[in-house]
Amino acid sequence: MSEELALRNYSNAKKVLRQSIFLSLLTGFAAAFLLYYFAVYIGRNILNDERTILSLIYLAPSLPLIAVSNCYKGYFYAVGRVAKPSIVQVTEQLLRIFVIFSIMNAFLPKGLEYGCAAIAIGMTAEEIFSLIITWLFYVSDKKPYKASKTKADNMLFKILGVSLPISATSYLNAILRTVENTMIPARLLLYGLSAETAMSLYGMIKGMVLPLLFFPSSFLTSLSSILIPSVAGDNATSNERKVSETLSKVLHFTAISGILVVAVFVAFPSEIAVAVYSDNQVALMLKLISYVCPFMYLNMVISSMLNALGEQMISFKVNIIESILKISIIYLFVPMYGFNAYLFSLFITTILNTILYLARLLQVSCIVFDITNWIFKPVAAGAAAGLISRFLYNIFIQSSHHSIFALVSALTILMLLYLMGLVSTKSINLSSLKYLKKHML
Repeated sequence: MSEELALRNYSNAKKVLRQSIFLSLLTGFAAAFLLYYFAVYIGRNILNDERTILSLIYLAPSLPLIAVSNCYKGYFYAVGRVAKPSIVQVTEQLLRIFVIFSIMNAFLPKGLEYGCAAIAIGMTAEEIFSLIITWLFYVSDKKPYKASKTKADNMLFKILGVSLPISATSYLNAILRTVENTMIPARLLLYGLSAETAMSLYGMIKGMVLPLLFFPSSFLTSLSSILIPSVAGDNATSNERKVSETLSKVLHFTAISGILVVAVFVAFPSEIAVAVYSDNQVALMLKLISYVCPFMYLNMVISSMLNALGEQMISFKVNIIESILKISIIYLFVPMYGFNAYLFSLFITTILNTILYLARLLQVSCIVFDITNWIFKPVAAGAAAGLISRFLYNIFIQSSHHSIFALVSALTILMLLYLMGLVSTKSINLSSLKYLKKHML
């Protein structure tokens, strides 16, 4: 849609939205029917817990609502009106919390099955509200584009050409996660760990470490959602200078954000683990896996960039390579080397993904990867900020004996020192900060 708007093909842009909604309804209702019809089978044979059946049934009606709502949200991103979907996102989450708390007291005494069902009802109510509000925003806020004299093209195949590779990539990732979730505990048993220890280790990574490390990426996801439609529009009009400028700034911001996360979790792994989970066991894993955060963040952002440039198939191909490599390492080496082999597979596949994505991005765009300002200077600034803030934290904790205050103070100092280091080394400048502020606020 961004491409058609940039080319002033307004009739095509409208048709993209209409046909996207049609496809979303078609696939959404099909998925809802399958989930509702096979809820019992999925609960018993795939999830291995009959208590999930009721939740699956209540979730089924939300699938077409989610699909159509995202089409309207995509319209707002395409035309640059990002405030509307942001308002919807916040209010729908508040509604979900309100609904769940309102009905939980009636459901939970009946058992955990009904407690989970209450959450599913809250999620479905959230999607109903989201679709209604988003549609009202769309009706009242459509941009007054001039009527196009040319007949709209059939955009169905173009939509499928974009959506099918992205959907295939999502399905492949879902399959990989399922295989990984079942294979790793089984291979750890062959290594000699008990079933309880194997599940505990893997659950620690998936349920505690990775969510905490991925939390800062929500800002990058928002930035990508805002900027990628403009990249698609500029690419459609062959505005290579603007495309390169936008991609370079987003890549730069992603790299320095990832390095900041490494500095934070390397400097304060135990303190953050205790503050968030009241458990020091995850500290070592937080510290180790944080080193791969810059690559994880770059993967997410570069994948979105390639999608905006019409390179959807590369994500599918890269994910196939990742799947084969990761599953092979887990299958062959976890029984011999235990959890270290899983960590190795996580590191090697994430770094390989980044290299492959970045290589393709450099091929199809005019950007130049500035390794000095994007990597070397931020690493130096992060290391210095981490060491100084760690030293100051020790002073704070000795004088105040208030761990949370000391940690928050030290983290604030770390981020300020990091920013000062980036500015003083000219890794970033005032114009870059203004550019990000313009698009994020």
